[in-house]
Amino acid sequence: MDDLVKEAGGAGKFQVMMTAALKVGMMPIAWSMMQMAFAGLVPDWWCLPADDLGRYGDHRGNWTRDNATFQVCTVPGGEQACEDHITFDESVKTVVNEWSLVCDLSYVKPLMTTLQMVGVLLGAFLGGQSSDTIGRRLTVYLSSLVHVIACVVAAFSVSWQMFMAMRVVIGVTLGVFLVASFSYPLEFVNPKWRQVVASIPGWNAGVSVFALMAWLVPDWSYLHIGSAVMGVPFLLTWFFIPESARWLAAKGRLEEAEAVVERVARVNGRPKPNDTLSRLRAVAEEERQAGQGRRYTYLDVYRGWRMAFTTLVLNFVWFSLSFSYYGISFGVSALSGNVYLNIFLMTIVEIPSNFSTIFFANSRLGRRWTSLIFFFLCSVSSFGILIANKFAPEDTQGDITTGLAMVSKLSVGSAWLAVLTFTSELYPTVIRNLGYGASNTMSRVGGALAPVLLNMDTTEEVVRGYIVVGSLMAASGLACLLLRETKGQGLEDSIATKRVKDEEKDQVKAGWPSQSDVTGSGKLPVWTVNGDKEKMAEFQNGSSNGFVSVRL
Repeated sequence: MDDLVKEAGGAGKFQVMMTAALKVGMMPIAWSMMQMAFAGLVPDWWCLPADDLGRYGDHRGNWTRDNATFQVCTVPGGEQACEDHITFDESVKTVVNEWSLVCDLSYVKPLMTTLQMVGVLLGAFLGGQSSDTIGRRLTVYLSSLVHVIACVVAAFSVSWQMFMAMRVVIGVTLGVFLVASFSYPLEFVNPKWRQVVASIPGWNAGVSVFALMAWLVPDWSYLHIGSAVMGVPFLLTWFFIPESARWLAAKGRLEEAEAVVERVARVNGRPKPNDTLSRLRAVAEEERQAGQGRRYTYLDVYRGWRMAFTTLVLNFVWFSLSFSYYGISFGVSALSGNVYLNIFLMTIVEIPSNFSTIFFANSRLGRRWTSLIFFFLCSVSSFGILIANKFAPEDTQGDITTGLAMVSKLSVGSAWLAVLTFTSELYPTVIRNLGYGASNTMSRVGGALAPVLLNMDTTEEVVRGYIVVGSLMAASGLACLLLRETKGQGLEDSIATKRVKDEEKDQVKAGWPSQSDVTGSGKLPVWTVNGDKEKMAEFQNGSSNGFVSVRL
């Protein structure tokens, strides 16, 4: 299949148009993911004395801060709970001052963020299964459409319960889109361009625009409408972006797959590849023989010790990445300085690091060592926050902590970028989105736990949180070394193909030459024993490991 992609133009005008469309579609998704960083912001608030409330009624503009208490949940001069006595700083409008989510309702804000991430978790699970069952294209565009509708409904919520429910729905659409949209464009490009496509900062652009708009229009309702409006242009690209030819071929829909290949070649100004239909039929036949037309499920990414080991390692790495990334992101309000500027800077610093990820991942370092470098950079900067808060002068601790937090954020973002491509390349086409979805699901578990376990509202909580982040990043870096390198390797289309390659690697590790390597040179496959006792015993028992001749 990789040869067909190359002949049709694996890095031409079509790939540029498709990648641009999907990156535009990613921007409102990123915007929505970070909505609670602003919508959950707690503005300054005061509790009015009881006599002032009676005197001024609802006209609280006459009160003064001298006779009110700052963020204390009891009425000044009494034991009465400060429920109807609260007034907020009105310079920003978040869900907190919309529904007075402080004091007895203070639990609602982190619960909203957690439930949103639970929705993302559910969406990641559904996205992997859906895109491998009904197709990449339908899954991506359907999730985007539902996201637009849900954002509009959320903007007109009449209660915090309604808003919370819509954040769960929005979370589901985010999870589905993130899983389905990642491997979709990678199946149209040559191996050396996959990391480039994955590294184009559509996510970062979306979050940066969100920070700018939150500063210009600090109103949670308008920001939700803005997210919906941003999603509309992407929906219009439905008429131009086709289904994945790889997926169509694996499902036996050969005429449709052939039409997609021809379309890609035509847009790229290339001639139609020779024997397109017969080559696609070979892919379909290989899949039919391997799976007998059965539907794959998430169990298949844990079937066989090699596949299960790969998936479990990736599950841990993705959990750690998401836990750290969103813990840092949602804790940005605890850092010194302007919250909008911090959100913007924490996102914008990731963009140059994306290009360094492209360079290192496509160089001799490859995917594994590139991931390791950024994991350990994040770990070092995270532990640096602990050192800064112990030994740095008090008047500079805030600035140093903010700077190191930004280094941690760009490092974990870069590591995640390398792992994104890495993950997609480790699975064959028939279960690629399932494998990606399984890891993405675990990442959403991490994202759901981050607002609860990494609640960075005080300096002490910030330090403890970054110790956890540093430890997870160090462990994840080492875990990546347990995976095989995939740089420059073609994508496998079936589980059977992957299993054969894995068996060949086992033979090489055992001292047996790879049959494909030997026969590829035009020689008969020869098994060299050279006095090895174990191989000699196998030979005497009548085994030659499938090779044509044996050299003693």
